This record gives sequence, structure tokens and C-alpha cells, in this order.
Amino acid sequence: MKRKLFQRLLISFLAIMLGVISLLMNPEDKVSTIYLFIAGIIILIVSMTIYIRKSENEDDLSKEYDERDALVEGQASNITMHCITSLIIVLLFLSNFIVLSVKAVLLLLILALFILNTVTKFFYERVL
Repeated sequence: MKRKLFQRLLISFLAIMLGVISLLMNPEDKVSTIYLFIAGIIILIVSMTIYIRKSENEDDLSKEYDERDALVEGQASNITMHCITSLIIVLLFLSNFIVLSVKAVLLLLILALFILNTVTKFFYERVL
């Protein structure tokens, strides 16, 4: 598995900067700014802990990308796609009865995507 520290740090700093920019541009809408700050801080903390944990446990020999890793990636992507599709259908059904904010729905979808993909990869790495 390749390390994705740079991408995770970039996304976390991007979320934090977008929160600052949205606070400066629209001070009345503080809820979305808080969501962006929290998401950015969570991604930053998770990426740093993963990096520290892997750097302590990792030997000089790196594990190559083999067929088992490809199988894990495929299974995790398949399960994640089915769950996200089901979540979108449920949200579309609920939007007929309840007024849903677009920002909240997109935040829910993005968080569900990250969480589901991580959990399914962890599960399939343990099982396979």
C-alpha cells in the first residue's frame, strides 16, 4: 500500500482553508464553517496518526502491490459503491418529505464514502 500522507494533508489543509474563506465571505453561515473545520481537523489527526503508526512498524522492505491487495481494493470499492448508492436513494426519498440542505447532504455522502471505504478495506485485509 502506498502512503498517501501528502494527499491527506492537502485535503485537510484545503478543508481548513475553505472554512476560513467561507467564514470571511459569509460570517452569518457558521455551521458549514464548523463542519469544514471539524472535517479538516479530523482528517489531519487521522493522517498523522496513520503515518506515525506505519513509520514505527514498517521495515525497510516494502510490501509490493500483489493480487491480494487488488482483491481487497476491488471488494472494498464494490461494497462502498453499493452502500453509497443505497444512501443516495434513501436521501432522494427523504427529500420528498423533508427539506434537506445540499451542503449537509454532500457532507454526509463524503463522510460516508471515507468511512465506508476505510472500514471495508480494514475488514477485507483482516478476512482475506
